[in-house]
Amino acid sequence: MKNKFVYLTRIALVIIAVVTTLILFPTLRAAPTTRGCATPVIEQYGVGHSPSGDTPLRWRAFIPHDGQIHPAIIVIHGGHFNAGDFTDLQTDQDLVCAGFCVFDIEYRLAPPGRVRGQGRDLGHYPEQTDDVATAIRAARNPAPTSVAFGRVNGRVGAVGGSAGASHAAYCAAGPTLGGDQLDAAVLLSGAYDFHDPASLIDTRCATFGADVRNYVGCSPGPACDGNGGLLDLASPYRRFTSSSSPVLIIASNLDPMPPNQYTTLVNKVAQVRVPGCGQLLITESPGPDGCTGHSFELWPDVRDQAIVFLNTFL
Repeated sequence: MKNKFVYLTRIALVIIAVVTTLILFPTLRAAPTTRGCATPVIEQYGVGHSPSGDTPLRWRAFIPHDGQIHPAIIVIHGGHFNAGDFTDLQTDQDLVCAGFCVFDIEYRLAPPGRVRGQGRDLGHYPEQTDDVATAIRAARNPAPTSVAFGRVNGRVGAVGGSAGASHAAYCAAGPTLGGDQLDAAVLLSGAYDFHDPASLIDTRCATFGADVRNYVGCSPGPACDGNGGLLDLASPYRRFTSSSSPVLIIASNLDPMPPNQYTTLVNKVAQVRVPGCGQLLITESPGPDGCTGHSFELWPDVRDQAIVFLNTFL
């Protein structure tokens, strides 16, 4: 009798264990991995030149482990043109897992920002877009010492957020230093028309006017803010023509980036008939500050569409 009781008890425990495992199985499978699809390697991709001295420029390279050749993607961080770094690892891993060689770049920053080695260089326009152009050329033809050497197909796209989206738009619109026009770009909450009067006074959740004036290095007034002024001349929207590369323009409904920035570029690429462009306006509930998601905060919502867009053109 005792042996029969022990036997039945063991059967019951096994059944409980099996049922528990089946219940937990979906949860266990859904647990995120921290390894990703590539191990990042920090490399110097170029040098930013200025009268104040040279700045070594680095990127964090993510190269798939499959030994195959892939298109390249430059990931360009935001930060009001004066802050930020190459630290958005989720976007990087999503892109490398989708089959791209990914280069998350740093670039010179406007005051008070600095990247390592920037020294006294003020990082004003056009130095930041020059750095992005340098990264594009390096990603198109990596140096023999790079982990990406022999692993790219010569096509280069970009994903940029906020100030990084502004730089991506600038380099998708046309060549900058030569041989450096992006083949496609995904733009998350970018600044495209720096001299738009409504945007310059918009302080809902960001300081657009102060940020772009600091980036260009000019003070409020007609010479800075007016038509043909310094902000106008530095604005990415001015560069778009029918020869520009396709862009996917993304913002949220109450984005901290002033709304005219989204509509200005959407209207401009339609006006000059840039082929293959698209736009996404993400609807969200506003947060405590009255604004919705911004820049790379939108990436989880648009990741699939962005990857399809990049695959189409790269």
